[in-house]
Amino acid sequence: MNIATVDSEIRASDLDPEAKEIGGQDRKFVGAISRAFEILRAFRPGEGPLGNNALAAATGLPKATVSRLTHTLTRLGYLTRLETTGEYEPTPSILALGFCVLSNLRVRQFSRDYMQQLAEHAKATVGLASRDRLSMIYVAMCNGSSLRTMRHDVGTRVAIETSAIGRAFLAGITEKERLYFYEHFARAHGPKWPELRDRIEDCIQQVSDRGFCLVDGEWQRDTRAVAAPIVSSDRNAVFAMNCVAPSFQISIETLENDVGPRLAHLCAGLAPMMGS
Repeated sequence: MNIATVDSEIRASDLDPEAKEIGGQDRKFVGAISRAFEILRAFRPGEGPLGNNALAAATGLPKATVSRLTHTLTRLGYLTRLETTGEYEPTPSILALGFCVLSNLRVRQFSRDYMQQLAEHAKATVGLASRDRLSMIYVAMCNGSSLRTMRHDVGTRVAIETSAIGRAFLAGITEKERLYFYEHFARAHGPKWPELRDRIEDCIQQVSDRGFCLVDGEWQRDTRAVAAPIVSSDRNAVFAMNCVAPSFQISIETLENDVGPRLAHLCAGLAPMMGS
């Protein structure tokens, strides 16, 4: 299973509702910068280069605007244009922006060894993720299985509402903040939302009762995961950590009775270390 397949379903257009709200009536908000970042966000792991038409479709921006932005981003060194196809792809210069964040993220630094130990114990993949608009983005990954059946990478995004790690995040935020996400999910899922909300609420209750939640075959068919939130003492920062593996590789009993409690204990211990 390739995680890029799942990630490709989360297009920039899925993020637009919140993106449009960010600027709002803020007179200091620079729309041109916002649109430039929307172009960069449209690129996804494993999808390859994108042309102006594809970028316009992904972002909802006019083609003329996209053309000017890709030209500018190329001149700045953040995109490169392929002469053979006329398409664009990000350059390593973008890594400098993200590396500064990752290298200074204390919870990532402190959790790395513990994540690897849990991954090897469970023979599964353990990931640490932060909220990125209406999805979760992985900021650390550890693999404990030689099978490499789970192709997670740092920077991969997964949907909040259908993943264990996303639901653990929802369990960690306030009710008011949670309702904000529910409004977006309700619009996105329409008549399917009430049933999906019940499953989310069940996961939130699981976190309350035992410190972690389990999602079996919902985020991805034949995949199981447990996840727990990591909440700073001031509640200003919320991360989540999961342990995920194919269903043939790990049983529900193992996740509930062994891996899940270990994960919850780890996340509780990491909470005091939260901060930038």
